[in-house]
Amino acid sequence: MLKELMKFQIQLQWQQLEGGGSFMRGPMDLFMKRPEIAIARNKKEKLRQQNIKKACNKEAVRRVHRYIARWFYQAGIPLNPVRLKSFQEMLWAVGSFGPNLPAPTYHALRVPLLNEELEYTKDLLKGHKEQ
Repeated sequence: MLKELMKFQIQLQWQQLEGGGSFMRGPMDLFMKRPEIAIARNKKEKLRQQNIKKACNKEAVRRVHRYIARWFYQAGIPLNPVRLKSFQEMLWAVGSFGPNLPAPTYHALRVPLLNEELEYTKDLLKGHKEQ
């Protein structure tokens, strides 16, 4: 690579001497683009934002979806809850916590978490009753 770089620099210097130009090119010119060339290339190429589905590892996504589906099937849960906003919120919360999230216990789901959800629902109803 270094030999090619030096060879290119020597060729540029000879071209400069033969052409009588005063602009000296160096090895960094290999990595630089002239703005007009870059703009023309960008206009030719259709630049798009990378799709998140393409950015993710498709096999990892498929594996996680398989685990979620298996859980639905084993628990006998209908598939309609997948359409709920709360299902998406749950997936986001689990994903943002990371891999070390402890599963809620049977008792936690049955008593304190159920009571918290009941209070939340009552607070939602208060707003509607006042209207």
